[in-house]
Amino acid sequence: MLNLLDRCRGTFVGVHVGDSLGEYYETWGPVKIALDITTRDGLHLFDHPNTRMDRPEEHILPAGMPTDDSEQTACLAMSLLACNGLDAEHFYKLLRTNVIDEQSVLWSGKSIGAGGTTRKALSGDSAQIAEARSNTIGTNGSLMRASPMALWYFRELKAALDGTEKFASIRKDVFEMSAVTHNHQHSKSACWIYTCTLASLLAGEEVNQALYALERIDRFWNSCRVYERICSAIDDPNLIPYDPGAFPMRGTAEFSLYVALYALKHATSFAHGIEMAIRVGGDTDTYAAIAGGLLGAHYGYEAIPKEWRNTILGHDIMVDLATQMYNRFVPAHT
Repeated sequence: MLNLLDRCRGTFVGVHVGDSLGEYYETWGPVKIALDITTRDGLHLFDHPNTRMDRPEEHILPAGMPTDDSEQTACLAMSLLACNGLDAEHFYKLLRTNVIDEQSVLWSGKSIGAGGTTRKALSGDSAQIAEARSNTIGTNGSLMRASPMALWYFRELKAALDGTEKFASIRKDVFEMSAVTHNHQHSKSACWIYTCTLASLLAGEEVNQALYALERIDRFWNSCRVYERICSAIDDPNLIPYDPGAFPMRGTAEFSLYVALYALKHATSFAHGIEMAIRVGGDTDTYAAIAGGLLGAHYGYEAIPKEWRNTILGHDIMVDLATQMYNRFVPAHT
């Protein structure tokens, strides 16, 4: 039987594994991805030629390199631990150092991969910040890093799931975390749905319970349109997510969450779920990172293939952050 520490470690390492595996296939279409996976006899982490526009000076990218998904997840966990809770200003400064100054918190190289909305929000330029905050598309840049919120508030969320405590307004902090870079209501709503779902998985609930955890944690929010649309789609195995084809639609928070929840619903293992998310095509590193957090919580750390665990650059930091959060804020008897 999985214990909570194993699920916590699985969450953070799952995000990083999904991010690193999906990075190679980012922007590819599903047919090309399927052919490559077949040719390589499965998903693997390997050194590969750099095709990224944001790092043209580097010709080869190392196996297991983190991108913005796992970098910002680690930044949020570090900020929560350092400030004993969410401090938006501290988190902003940590993100700015990571994204604008390109100082990685996970490996010896530079941080890589942050999206346009994130860069504008962290730019320090008032016009760019205003543009980011008025973005009419709810993109996935805050959703990809949201998993630490479920670990931090696990006790309160579990009590709400059990019905032993009235719902505490954790939603406000989740929304504030998102709004540091992504203020669109869809981005914030997706982060909240993800936090509730992940908390349920950490508590050891079955997938079908976890997919509807929002209804027990926050009854006043279960009419959210994003939630309703996703729930109506993930139950149908024939409604397989397909690549919307171009940004910004392939990078929306709603579609990204749909991919992750679909993979969680229909996966038979951690590896199977990650492959499902990557095979969608498009923003593959973010889809797989979001799915990886959920799958890691459900299947546990040991269920993540050793090849992947042992290759990601930043594995020990992710494990340490998950362990710190578990030790400081989860009761021993849970």
